[in-house]
Amino acid sequence: MTIIYRDGAPSDAKALALFGRRAWEVTFAHAGHPPKDLKAYLDANYGAPIQRAELADPSLRYRLALRDGEIVGYCKMGPLHLPVDDPEGVELRRLYLDDSVKGAGVSDALMKDCIAWAHTRGASAIYLSVWENNERAQRFYRRHGLTHHGEWKFMVGDTADRDLIWKLPL
Repeated sequence: MTIIYRDGAPSDAKALALFGRRAWEVTFAHAGHPPKDLKAYLDANYGAPIQRAELADPSLRYRLALRDGEIVGYCKMGPLHLPVDDPEGVELRRLYLDDSVKGAGVSDALMKDCIAWAHTRGASAIYLSVWENNERAQRFYRRHGLTHHGEWKFMVGDTADRDLIWKLPL
């Protein structure tokens, strides 16, 4: 399996929106969100115009993992929006994978890229939010040196999920 990594571009918007929406649904479908809240969240965060604008935003970084020209994973980095007091911190906002590449090193490569990008920005730390019941993701982040830093309410429509804030000092 050959995976190619590259930065996202506005021309990736449609494929990225479809992949991101599908990955979110697969990962969190069992969380029991009311259908109206799930639809509101997905519509507000995944759509070609949304991804196109984000891909054109110089403060954000999308790194894509592609197999045979198709997205099989990506990460999104940007300024810190979590409720954390660290003006020099950056946020890993998404790290999503297709099930077909889980365990194949793609997430490790994307995480290493996130850390390198944060270093080039002079960031003090990387922060991220992970759902309290996503044990697999928590094991992965722990393996990469992140530790529990706090928690907050992640809104899915009108439903508040308890998310854990993790930190990697740089």
